[in-house]
Amino acid sequence: MVAMLALLSVTQIDPSATTTYAQILIKSVAKGRVDYQVVANMREDLDRYLAAVAKAQAPKSKPKAVAFYIDAYNALVLAAVLDAGTPKSVLGVDKFFKKKSHRVSGKLVSLDQLEKEILNPLAADPRTHMVLVCAAKGCPVLEPRPYTGTKLERRLEAASVRYVRSRAGSRVKPNALSVSKIFEWYQDDFGGKEAAISFVTDRLTPQQRTTLGDSPQVSYHDYNWTLNRQ
Repeated sequence: MVAMLALLSVTQIDPSATTTYAQILIKSVAKGRVDYQVVANMREDLDRYLAAVAKAQAPKSKPKAVAFYIDAYNALVLAAVLDAGTPKSVLGVDKFFKKKSHRVSGKLVSLDQLEKEILNPLAADPRTHMVLVCAAKGCPVLEPRPYTGTKLERRLEAASVRYVRSRAGSRVKPNALSVSKIFEWYQDDFGGKEAAISFVTDRLTPQQRTTLGDSPQVSYHDYNWTLNRQ
């Protein structure tokens, strides 16, 4: 459990560290895809940001803390991809999400723990699944700016709409709806299967909802684990 994880002394994060991370995103991300060579060229900057994250005290404000952890997760994924040699898919990397090799706010955590034991319980909002980027094309896209310092509510909702309306998020046919396995894997976070599907249909366009009809057949399409590189 998180309470049992190793602790380090923590301080407030240096704002310049977030600025550094923002520059990495601006230079390496286009249309949600990542140029990992650019990230590699900026590895010292990325490590500087992650060093700040490692010892930073999470903000006391809940929205600010959620934004801090979202950025930490996505940045750690970028570093982990580079550490794994920029594979064709992180699914082929042993324990990519479960290896305990990252420090965040003084705690030693895996990516899986950061998501499931820290961020999700804190946020208590399934829209966090729409902004955590697992380095796969089936994931929500990575945005070219951090979540820290922005209006989190607006960003979460915009990201949710974008993912739902993308081919990775949902595919609409007459009386048939195929959705990402995210809505199956994490359906309890959405409030159950029906609530997860409602989350999707509520964010479709009016035309898409008309196409679906009142009682569409629901299925889950295969997740695309191909690396989200440009």
